[in-house]
Formats: sequence, C-alpha cells, structure tokens
Amino acid sequence: MQRVLTKPYTACLISILAVIAVCFTGISSRDLWTPDEPRVAAISLEMAQDGNFIIPHLAGEPFVEKPPLYFAASALMLKSLGTITGKTTAIRLTTVLFGLGVLLMTFLIARIFGGSEAGILAMIILATMEGFVKNFHWIRVDAALAFFVIASIWCFVKVYYEDKLEFCPLGGLFLAGSFLSKGLIGPVFVAIPWSGLFIIRLLQHKHNKINIKRFVFYHLASLLIFAGISGLWMLLLYNKGGKSIWDEWFWVNQVGRLTGTAHKGHIKPGRPFYYIIKLIEYGMPWTPLIIFWLVSRTIGFIKSKSLSRKNLFLCIWGIGSILFLTMAATKRGMYFFPALPVFAIMAAASLKPESPEWFKKYSDFWILICFVIITSIIFFPLFAIFLPDTLPGYINEFMRTFGYYNFFLCAGLIIFIVLIFRHRRKFAPEYLMAAVTSLLYLSILGYPVQIIDTKKGMESDIRNFVLKIPESRRARIAGVKLSETMSGCFYYYSGWKIPKIRDKKRINDILSGLDGTYDSILMDRRRAVKNGSELFEVPYHIIAKIMTGHKRRLFWVEGLKP
Repeated sequence: MQRVLTKPYTACLISILAVIAVCFTGISSRDLWTPDEPRVAAISLEMAQDGNFIIPHLAGEPFVEKPPLYFAASALMLKSLGTITGKTTAIRLTTVLFGLGVLLMTFLIARIFGGSEAGILAMIILATMEGFVKNFHWIRVDAALAFFVIASIWCFVKVYYEDKLEFCPLGGLFLAGSFLSKGLIGPVFVAIPWSGLFIIRLLQHKHNKINIKRFVFYHLASLLIFAGISGLWMLLLYNKGGKSIWDEWFWVNQVGRLTGTAHKGHIKPGRPFYYIIKLIEYGMPWTPLIIFWLVSRTIGFIKSKSLSRKNLFLCIWGIGSILFLTMAATKRGMYFFPALPVFAIMAAASLKPESPEWFKKYSDFWILICFVIITSIIFFPLFAIFLPDTLPGYINEFMRTFGYYNFFLCAGLIIFIVLIFRHRRKFAPEYLMAAVTSLLYLSILGYPVQIIDTKKGMESDIRNFVLKIPESRRARIAGVKLSETMSGCFYYYSGWKIPKIRDKKRINDILSGLDGTYDSILMDRRRAVKNGSELFEVPYHIIAKIMTGHKRRLFWVEGLKP
C-alpha cells in the first residue's frame, strides 16, 4: 500500500486532541463503582483528612494491602482541588494524570526506537486501546504502578540505547515509585525489560567497549536510591505499625498473593492462557497489529536466525511480562496493564515503514462498526418512543433525552465524515482509525455510562440509609461481615467509621444486650446470612435494610427482646 506522502502533522494533532478528550471525559459524570473504587477512594479521603501518609487506613482500620503512594497522591489532589471539582472527580483526576504520564513515557521510548512519528503512533494506539481507557477511568492504584514502571523502563532504555548513564539515578527513583505504588510487583515488572537490555548489552560488549567503573557506579547509585527510599518507608511502616502490620503487608499481601497462600486476592492457580486472552481484549482494536508483529518477527527469526536489537528487547519485555504474570497465583485483568505499553509499541512498529495491505481493509471495517455504534447512540432518543413502558424508569429517563451531549457527538461525527470523504488521502488509515475509536469512547462514556451509573452507583442509597439511623444510635452499631467496599462507602459518603466485630461470642453478646459498647449490628447479608446458623446464636429482628449497588443488601439488626 502506498503510504501517505504528506507530513502527518494535522493527523497527529487531531488524534492527540481526540485521545486527550477521551482521557478526561467521564471522570465526573458517575459515582464510585465496584470493584475497587469505593475502597480506594475512602482510603485516599481518610489519608487527606488524618494526614497519615505512612500507613493507609480504611474506615479507621489499617489497610496495608498496598503501599501508600497512590493514596498519598490522591489525598494531595483532594486537598488541592476537592472543594472545586468534588471529591470523586479530584481522585479520578489523579488517575488521569498518571495515565497521561504513561502515554508520554510510551512516546519517549518508541521515539528512541523509531523516531517521533513512531512515538506518536505508539502513544495514540495505547490511548485508544480498550485496556487503557478502561483502567485510566477507574480509581485504582495500578495507575500509579503503570506510570512508575514505564518511567523507570524509559530511563534504562536511555542508559542502554543512548549510553546516557546519568539516567540511572532517575531510573532508581522511578523504580522506588513503582514499589511504593503496589509493592514487589513493580520492581519485577521493571526487572524483566531491564534484564533484556542488560543481556543485549553483554552480547554486544565485544563490539561496544564499556567503561566498567562508570557503568557500575551509576547502577549502584540507582540501586541505592531505590533501596533508600523503599527501605525508609518499610522502616517507618514497621516502627509505626509494629510487627503484626509488617507481617500482614509483607507475608500476607506481598508473598502470599504471589505464591497463592493468601486467603484473598483473586487467587487463580493454573489458567495458562488467562493473560493471552486479556491481551486480545485489552489490545482492541489494535490486537491484529500486535499479532502481526509477533508472527512476522517470528517468521523473520526462523528465516534469518537473528533478531534486531530492538525486536529482541520488545520480545523479552512483552513475552517475559506475560510469563511472569502467568506463573503468579494471583490473576486479574488489570494486573496486565503495566505491560500494555510494549504491545502498543509493537503495534506501531507494524505500521513501519509501510502499513500492511490487510490493515487498510481492517481499518475500514473497524471504522464502519464505529460509525454504526456512534450513530445508534446519538440518535437513539429519537426512536425511544417505540420502547416499551415496562422498562425501568432510570433507563427511560436517559433513553428519551436528546441533550447537548448528543449534539456534540453529532458534530464530531459530521467532522469525521467530512475528513473521510474529502481529505481521506491526506490521512493514513491508522490516524483515521484512532480518531474514530476516540469518538466511539466519547460516545460510550456519555449516556450509556450514566445509565449504568443509575443502577451501579451507591451514594444516594447509602446516604438515605444512614439518615434512617438516629445519630444517637450510630456510635453503638458494630459491623459484622462488612466488606471493604461497604466500609469504604459508609466512610466516603457519610464519614461514618463503622467498627468491625469478628469475635463470634461478642457478636452474640451484642444481640443479647450484654455488650457494654454496642447494642445492634450492621451486616452484609450476602456475606453473613448464608453463614448465619453458625454465626448467630441469638434470635434477632431487622430494624432496617437496604439494597445498594449490585446485589448488596445490608441489614441493621438487633436482638429480640425477651
């Protein structure tokens, strides 16, 4: 296929503006969603309020599943912008800024390998991948992890590809950031591509002489910075939290989740193709390019018995990350996210020096699908009169509204149609595909997400339920089998730190009226009632109940009076 000869400045600018719009769209239009968001937001809010940046707390209890860096960044954002943007928007903005940092670092790495256009392509491809959009619109510590991992990798690429050893200390600083974001998994994610860089450099040692003393000095400086910052936090954690907190963080949440000995943590042993399936999902709509890159480089290696320095590094980085995640007992889709940039770089490299012939047809097919979906979302309210009246009211409310969001989407669609039919030859298909994919995300992040939010959001339910409980009684209510999600919701939306009781005897003393501190119980029905015959020995009655979010039913109960 003949490549577009004109400089793609306009196409790059349009695509960059489109992906930036996607990053910021929808961060303030919905409530906290499960999984993760209520818990992470509540921890960030509590850190902002109590100023404890060493040990994260959830509703008054230490929460040491993760180190504090993301929570601290969100807490600072809350203090700076919370009163202006609202709490939830301020915290999501933290995630977005980390996401923009990931895009920048991906651009910088890809530029080293293939120039500025390759860097821009990799950045645009990553920004329009399903996995990127999904994870950077969600309040999760993995946003910070992904940024510090890719930033550290960029520093070491500068060291090994451009002989700029002075980037080693900065790499150590970012490496410490990855550790303080999610623990040991951060340095492991960096160690995989670093080992590739190191091995390749050793293989080329006979051709490129290395100043050994300078090389060792800068790497030791990097290691000392990483160890110093990480070690300082671990020392403070031990001193402030004691041995029990340390053991819970290190042995249970770090070692236990990796080996599968932890009681919780999405333990899924086996499942060797789990992350390959996630790559296919998270890489869309660019997955065919990733597969094409892997297959073409494999065939090239079989024929020539060699791989270029760049291709070998990308293979070690990408395949090594998947193998590491597959070997770990804990499996969850978002754990794959820090490795996603390397596959965006692969996809961008597939378009150089020329786009493959099949890609033009594939991009046309994808653009057509996007047109159909976007048009359906824009004009659906015009056909909503044909919907049955039996639909829930929260669906009808949005389905029958043609508002400003529909208008702006319609304007964007018209502009894109003009680009397609009048200026198509000036734009390479990858830029057109990125632009229309961005428009697709913008359409989905509008009314469709708001419809889901009316069902999935929990703020109004939680606030209304708390109002039913007299303030004089709240201090005498204990939580039983309350999930981290519900504890976070009560603290985030009402400032109520519900103490948790785990001792079976004391639970029954409360219901019997024998406890001097508490006289009633708030329990998560899904977690407690199915084991009620074993947990509750005293008859009780329900004072109030609530169904919040998706199948989360809470009961406020007290013992039956004799």
